[in-house]
Amino acid sequence: MSLGVEIPDEMVQLRARRVDAELPDATRWRAAEGRLYPLVTVDPSLYEAAVTLVCEVADVLRGRCGSVAELAAADPAMVLARCPSASVMSALGFDQRTAFDAGCAYRWRELTTQLRQADEDGSR
Repeated sequence: MSLGVEIPDEMVQLRARRVDAELPDATRWRAAEGRLYPLVTVDPSLYEAAVTLVCEVADVLRGRCGSVAELAAADPAMVLARCPSASVMSALGFDQRTAFDAGCAYRWRELTTQLRQADEDGSR
């Protein structure tokens, strides 16, 4: 509730940048996503399988990590152990940690979007 006090867009943008800056791991997570994209042109089947694993990782993280702090503390081995396609991807020589980090990027975006929406709702 703003009680008639207008909050400039710059202040909202600063808060959004603070949310993004709270987690240095986010850079690594986004880089993992970037490493996945070229697979689509080189090996579409492997890319599809990798995306499946990333979705499985994100689903596990969604059930276990309700905050950015919990996400940052997530154990890759524990999460990957709960992903049905992890062993298949490992057998194909795919780095499971890349899928884990890409799944973290996905969950991180969900969490930070929720934080931004809560900030926006709180400033109204």
